[in-house]
Parts: sequence; structure tokens; C-alpha cells
Amino acid sequence: MAINLSDHKCQFCGKECTNIVYAAFTCDDPECIEKARLERGGPGGHQKRKAEGKPIIPDDLLEQDLKSKN
Repeated sequence: MAINLSDHKCQFCGKECTNIVYAAFTCDDPECIEKARLERGGPGGHQKRKAEGKPIIPDDLLEQDLKSKN
């Protein structure tokens, strides 16, 4: 299933999404891409969390997912 990026907004500024960077919908603005990097923990951020004994899905995203299913 393909993702139509124009159906999504940048998670940081609200402009039309043109990329998926660091698991975030972003526009082409370098500031938004940097915010996505910091939010994710940089390249391999999920592996860093795993090495620290934390779940690879950040707590806030996990909570949102659980709330949306109830």
C-alpha cells in the first residue's frame, strides 16, 4: 500500500508533507527535518532506546496508540 504524502501535513509546522524523515511526516524545511531527527533520537534512536532497556516505541506514541484503540 502506497502512502500519498499530500494527504498528510508536516508534524512540526503544518505545511503539506513532502517527506517521511526519521519516521515523521515533514515538509522540506531543514528546521522541521532537524526537529524530526531530535524527536526520534537521531539515526538509530530506536536502537539506542532498545540498548537502554526501553521500548523502541516512545511512551507518548504508545499511549496515543492505546487510546485510539479504546
